Amino acid sequence: MPGPLDGISVLECSTWGFGPIGGMMLGDLGADVIKIESPTRPDAARFVESVAGIPNMMPDGRSALFEAVNRNKRSLALDLKSEQGRELFRRLIADTDVFIENYRPGTFEKLGLSTDALMEINPRLVHAATAGYGFNGDEAHLPALDAVGQARGGFMYSGGAPGDPPNWNTLGIADVMGATCLAYGVLAAIAGRELNGGKGQRVEVSHIMATMWLQFWGISVGMMHDLNLWPRFDRSKAANPLWNLYQCGDGKWLMLGILEAERDWASFCRAMGLEEFVEDERFTTLSAMGEHCEALIALIEERFATASRDEWEQRLLAEPNLIFTRVQQIGDLTSDPAVIANEYLIDHDHRVYGPTPTLTHPAKLLSQPATIRRDAPELGEHSLEVLKERLNLTDEDLAALASNGVIG
Repeated sequence: MPGPLDGISVLECSTWGFGPIGGMMLGDLGADVIKIESPTRPDAARFVESVAGIPNMMPDGRSALFEAVNRNKRSLALDLKSEQGRELFRRLIADTDVFIENYRPGTFEKLGLSTDALMEINPRLVHAATAGYGFNGDEAHLPALDAVGQARGGFMYSGGAPGDPPNWNTLGIADVMGATCLAYGVLAAIAGRELNGGKGQRVEVSHIMATMWLQFWGISVGMMHDLNLWPRFDRSKAANPLWNLYQCGDGKWLMLGILEAERDWASFCRAMGLEEFVEDERFTTLSAMGEHCEALIALIEERFATASRDEWEQRLLAEPNLIFTRVQQIGDLTSDPAVIANEYLIDHDHRVYGPTPTLTHPAKLLSQPATIRRDAPELGEHSLEVLKERLNLTDEDLAALASNGVIG
């Protein structure tokens, strides 16, 4: 079944996570994504041995990171530092819908491949570019990776408890959110092109802004209240003790998300076997709960410690409207009933590793679903295929380019 972007062609010149995940998301939706890498200095994510001390290389020498973020792409190994390579790139751009790049700002301008130059060749082109610090100001030219967005965007103070030092989230939050904003911007530009006479445009996304957008709630509300620092969560002093984390008797955790604490207080007490506290004036209003939060939290903690998480889940489910859920680790997701029912993880038949649990596309389109059609490509795996298909080059042309090191 064709995806919603079937027929959209994408050239991607990117490395690590920011650009590649954005390209991958478009590929999931059916776009033909051609990843262009240098034959001699390809995407560095192919070779990284560990990320934040976490082993990355598979036993056969493949990079798990590269495999994860480069599905649904073809690989063209092309030397853009050579004039022949740049000329081939210009020819490819002529009938390309989207060009994604996430190298340091100014890199493609130095190659003579600026947005203006490319749109002279193809006015319909959507050129999506990324930066750490944005494209304006004295820092625009500086190199950046995920940590830049998390640090400068304020995210490193979002986790942990009050008084903790800033912390880098090792899950690549700025890269992933940046890539999602990138894909979103590209889709908006494609829609705008189709609605406004076929003219393309440049799309710019930065690590800093993407990470700020991830904190939309806190930044928007915080600015209105002139907050310098969004309060970090202290579970021992939660203003609403029914919106808090609790450890059960088997050591596993539950998250209560009961926002309307006054309305649901009696139901919660029945589920917990705390009926004697229903009329306790310390807990009958949210303001009273906040005033006596430490006493109430201690009471609830003591009660949760008397039974396993499974038992408490069943008791809480017996009362309507109580919002709660288990706190899980990544390994728990493969057996999570909601994850299974909605196919958020699928068994993808990887060409090397066989059936492999794989995270599917985040948006479910029922008539034109996202699909995984290709595993991450080997370097230059599709060079000949792409250049024959897109530029009608002959075997003799390709052999000459290969001998000159222009393609790999």
